[in-house]
Amino acid sequence: MRVQRLISGDEAVLAAALSATGHDLLSDEGLRAHLEDPMLTCIVSLVEDQVVGFLYGFILRRFSKTTFFIYSVDVVETYRRKGIGRAMLDALSEEARSKGWDEMFVLTNSSNEPAKALYLAAGGVRPNSDDVMFDFYPLVGA
Repeated sequence: MRVQRLISGDEAVLAAALSATGHDLLSDEGLRAHLEDPMLTCIVSLVEDQVVGFLYGFILRRFSKTTFFIYSVDVVETYRRKGIGRAMLDALSEEARSKGWDEMFVLTNSSNEPAKALYLAAGGVRPNSDDVMFDFYPLVGA
């Protein structure tokens, strides 16, 4: 398995990631625009050049901090529970440290037990048991 952050020129990989994980497909122009957007980060997991996982989200700049909102973490069903989601979250945490982001967070449904287990295993902290939000603090322990 290989984890890769997508950059401009990776439009075909982004299209494959969208298709493999059930997201809306984009035009060539849309693919290019997304990969050129400095506020968007896309990470994929590949097995033998086939996309099996896709994570994306957005930088949210606040007055005193930079937060990253993880919009989606998807793994192709036949590849779940093999460490792919965790590997993508680890790659994102590495990027967060290198870019000086202060925190990351993700939302999920209270009934999504696999997602909650993944986020906890990847170091997510659930600050309030009433919320279904997990915060990540990539600079802690760095």
